[in-house]
Amino acid sequence: MKGLEYFIFKITPGEKSKSIENFVEINKFLVENNFNRGDAIIAFGGGVVGDLGGYVAASYLRGIDFLAVPTTLLSMIDSSVGGKNGINFMNLKNQVGSFYFPKYVHIDYSFLETLDERNINNGLAEIFKYSVLKDRELFDYLKTANDLDYEMIIYKSLNIKLDFVRDDERDKGKRQKLNLGHTIGHGIESLSNYQLNHGESIGIGTIYMARAAYKLGFAEDDFYKDLIEAFENHNLPISYDFDTDEILEVLKHDKKIKNNRINIIIPTKIGEVMSKKNDFNELREIIELGKND
Repeated sequence: MKGLEYFIFKITPGEKSKSIENFVEINKFLVENNFNRGDAIIAFGGGVVGDLGGYVAASYLRGIDFLAVPTTLLSMIDSSVGGKNGINFMNLKNQVGSFYFPKYVHIDYSFLETLDERNINNGLAEIFKYSVLKDRELFDYLKTANDLDYEMIIYKSLNIKLDFVRDDERDKGKRQKLNLGHTIGHGIESLSNYQLNHGESIGIGTIYMARAAYKLGFAEDDFYKDLIEAFENHNLPISYDFDTDEILEVLKHDKKIKNNRINIIIPTKIGEVMSKKNDFNELREIIELGKND
């Protein structure tokens, strides 16, 4: 950083830092330090830092440059390259935000050495979701491998993510398939008051969708059992107890709702999914079938 003037703003780790209060404080910090459109924000940290920093960058002076240095497995393979950013509002996940891509993303695998098992598993659950979406070979590898090749699985995950994002940056078509597990998962994350992290919640949501798909006849077989076995092999949570009425109340604010219907991504087999628009009575049935074995 020699020769460059820089300022550091630190936030407390955790999903609760994606708040309107922190958004305001960072904007005040930029004004007080005379940031202009020739300056940039570097988000150095995990997904929370990237989401918050990206939204500030998109908003301040109607947009200044944004660079991402993801330091967690989840942020390396997900939030740092997707262009979505934002903050939580009224205990609703990413309720306020924008699409704003970083100018540059720097991934350094050595940061993984600083993470504990739960942090690694947070990213691993999302990687399992990618494998269910599009890569049977990756799923089989993740299911059985103990000493994971992180460079390989990060590379594969990024390619899967970018394949969905590249031609649909604004989430109007094929990119929506990346929402596998997210409808139920975001509800679980909110109901747990963020005691469950993002990857854990999405992983549980993916299992519930796979189980419901089998019971509804959309899935070719009961592969959800393979998914559960794989999660258990990596010490990932496979369930969360919640009241269906409570989660439906949260999901009334889901960003995917249009004309009182919500688009749900349904896995039909490992490596393949379909989308289906559902009303809330149908969604209730999916949730009930998914959470009960």
